[in-house]
Amino acid sequence: MSEAVVGGLILATAAIIAAGGIMLRGFIGRRADRHVLGRVARRARETALARLLFGPIQRDALDPEELDHMILMPTIVVACGLCLTAAFLLGYRLLT
Repeated sequence: MSEAVVGGLILATAAIIAAGGIMLRGFIGRRADRHVLGRVARRARETALARLLFGPIQRDALDPEELDHMILMPTIVVACGLCLTAAFLLGYRLLT
């Protein structure tokens, strides 16, 4: 596979990850009052790994700001990293 094909695939993956993260944030945000979803989100947010990655919980785990920190921000970081990698691969021929 050439660099252009791999770059295009990585760019498509970044778009899918970004869309998936935004849809997941919207899905959980609309259903924050459901008991099962609330328990799962609170348990996930109270784990030692989540405290290490996201910091201590200041408010409810299903608060809109906490959901943004837990779902949306990592999605944006991963999608942007993939976009930068794809841009490098797509422009690799210009560098050589």
